Amino acid sequence: MGTFSSALDRPARTAAVIGTEDEAITVAGTVAEVFSFPAEGGAAAGTAEARLDLLSRSGLFGISVPTEHGGIDVSNTVLAEVCTVAASRSAALADVLAAHFGAVEEVRSHGSESQQGTVFSAALAGGRLARASARRNGESVDALPLVASGLAWRLGGEALCTPCARHADWLLVPAHLDGGRSAGLLLATRIDGLHYIANSCEPAKGGVQPAEHVLFKDVAIDGDALLHSAGETALHGVARSLDLLLEAARRIGIAREAMRHLLDDDAGDPIETGRLAARLAAAEAMAGEAGRAIDAAQIGLAGQHRTNAFLAAAAALAAAEDAANALRQAAPEGEASLSPHLAAILRESGRLRRDEHRRPPEEEG
Repeated sequence: MGTFSSALDRPARTAAVIGTEDEAITVAGTVAEVFSFPAEGGAAAGTAEARLDLLSRSGLFGISVPTEHGGIDVSNTVLAEVCTVAASRSAALADVLAAHFGAVEEVRSHGSESQQGTVFSAALAGGRLARASARRNGESVDALPLVASGLAWRLGGEALCTPCARHADWLLVPAHLDGGRSAGLLLATRIDGLHYIANSCEPAKGGVQPAEHVLFKDVAIDGDALLHSAGETALHGVARSLDLLLEAARRIGIAREAMRHLLDDDAGDPIETGRLAARLAAAEAMAGEAGRAIDAAQIGLAGQHRTNAFLAAAAALAAAEDAANALRQAAPEGEASLSPHLAAILRESGRLRRDEHRRPPEEEG
């Protein structure tokens, strides 16, 4: 078995087939409830392995597979919404999904036909990709060094990886080739030389899932594991823009959950609620715009498409971070800095949102 070939020592999976974008969002919500960690500190349903198996069988790992490979290739706006829905209930689930979707885009953008065929088929069957972030002496670095060894390479070092990376099928690792060229390595997660330090995938109290600490000890790297040799153009490439969008989506999910708690507070200030709801809505709108820009960059040949996608995704991330921080703090802003007109609008908006939040389902429509 090569360094790229997926480990075959696990039972064959049968994943559900998700046929529409609306179905993808609905399934994400259902899975997120299973992954959610109760606020009082109780355990989430089942073991980590059982939850990951459910996720694999849900069909979510295949929703971004291109149509020519049998997938439905959902829009990037929907991909972001799936991560937002997940993040509102489980940070670990959102991290797993975002890493997988980002890695799939790397394969789409830079993988060979053979790599694409293998990975996309596996994703449709429930296969998962995890991602690694290189470390040296406890600090983050851009990539791990590849040392030439005959016609192949050797890899050593350490990384922090997607939660529960050991249960994934592949691990996408950033590396440096001779001469400083950057490359992506698509490694099977069960090859010789990969050592997973932690012994559990269970979330810590409060729902925070620690990153998986992985050591690479003299790992033999075959040529077929080399995903791409990226030049400077990759800095603003589609894959990086998607990473930024999915990071924004996770923050929007956190902000939505904070908004839910704010709306549950009967003593909350309507003006504050209106102001914070407006910030969240703006972040959501910017994420939608970024998703459409990335859609265009995936099919457009001009460099301006990629630049527009990167700028839109960066703006969405900034807006999402601002909204999430504001909602977490939920600090009263008061009316002093507002015009009377805007204060009245925000007060009305906040009251409407509170009324809608409290309206029984049977009264909707």
